[in-house]
Amino acid sequence: DYILKIHHRNIRSHGPELLHLLDKVCNVHGDRHPELYKIRTLFHDSLESLYSHLDKEELILFPYIYEMFKAREEHKHLPDFHCGSIEAPISVMLSEHEAEGERFQHINRLTQNYTVPKDACNSYRLAFDRLKSFEKALHQHIHLENNIVFPRAIEMEKELRK
Repeated sequence: DYILKIHHRNIRSHGPELLHLLDKVCNVHGDRHPELYKIRTLFHDSLESLYSHLDKEELILFPYIYEMFKAREEHKHLPDFHCGSIEAPISVMLSEHEAEGERFQHINRLTQNYTVPKDACNSYRLAFDRLKSFEKALHQHIHLENNIVFPRAIEMEKELRK
């Protein structure tokens, strides 16, 4: 619930706002700082991938996790999962997490760790600050799923299948 209510909601709301801000910064500073166009493209591509990723979690993976919890609480048989094992969609999620981590490493290099140039306006500074915050929140989101939710879900499924 926390991941859905905090992380997914924030990506869906803050992502488009940040993309709009990056558009504005590119229009004003792009001629002098052409790396901004690449940063904007990488972020745009990230949002596209993240929206698809969030949909898969919200429509496939998380509902099954909720079903597992319900089956455990009610001491019922675990229903069949159309993906076979929960490990199948989790492996896709892990791969997508890795790809986003690599994409943000590229953004980090292009921004020189979110360092704004001397001629940066307030919008430029704000864009880099929000981009840095977005990356930090994304890493927290990925950590929660990779290291807490996914391993526990795999273990729960194994226990329920015994």
